[in-house]
Amino acid sequence: MLKLLSLRITWVAMLALVFAPISRAAVNETVEAITIDGSRERTLVVHDDASPVSDVLIVFTGGDGHLGLTDEPPRPGAEAGYVATLRRDLVRPGTVLVLVESPTRQPRMSVEYRESAEYRAWIEALIAALRARYAGARLVAVGYSNGAVSALVAGRQPGVGGVVLISGIFRLYVDLSSFRVTVPILVIHHEADRCVPPEFDEAFRRVLKPTMVRSIAQPYEASPCGPVSAHQFFGQETVVAEVVQGWLATGRAPLRAR
Repeated sequence: MLKLLSLRITWVAMLALVFAPISRAAVNETVEAITIDGSRERTLVVHDDASPVSDVLIVFTGGDGHLGLTDEPPRPGAEAGYVATLRRDLVRPGTVLVLVESPTRQPRMSVEYRESAEYRAWIEALIAALRARYAGARLVAVGYSNGAVSALVAGRQPGVGGVVLISGIFRLYVDLSSFRVTVPILVIHHEADRCVPPEFDEAFRRVLKPTMVRSIAQPYEASPCGPVSAHQFFGQETVVAEVVQGWLATGRAPLRAR
């Protein structure tokens, strides 16, 4: 079993690319349905239509994974915290964001359910549908907090070329490596995270070389996992997006970022 929380240098030549300002394109957001095992599952698709799709970031959110999507048009930025941040910061020309709703049959997921055979089969069908929908594009699984489990499950599927773990719940390398993901993995964590403290073991730090977001002088709310917390990179959200986009472009990421 995973040992999880109960809830959740640099290269001068790279810096101009990795930390370049992210272009702010006008984006479109639509709720799109995918049928999996007879059930109609919803995803929130965020894109700008400015370029042909080259990258699809499949985002698995934290907590219980429930986004509350309906067939009604989404309200941009209606959510608080990191879900809204992802929608705002990660989309660039050629990049589509697909935020995954929890399964209809299990709208409130536990960490244990995310590891189950039933959910693994659901993820397999989801990835197959997205691979057909975005033929020729690179698929990258992005997991935030508890969503790290889902992203690692997705990382074993054909067509998925990388995994990004943001504030993920894994801190022991043996727990993460048990998923047997062979594609490149990017780990981003805040050094001041009190929800999932960055107490990575030696193997984790040596093999995955996580990018640590530096602390800045600003107050956080009392809740260590809430929207105004280091766990959600409050005030430094764009730093995370820049690291992700730099890694997608070069396959490399800094050890420290601010």
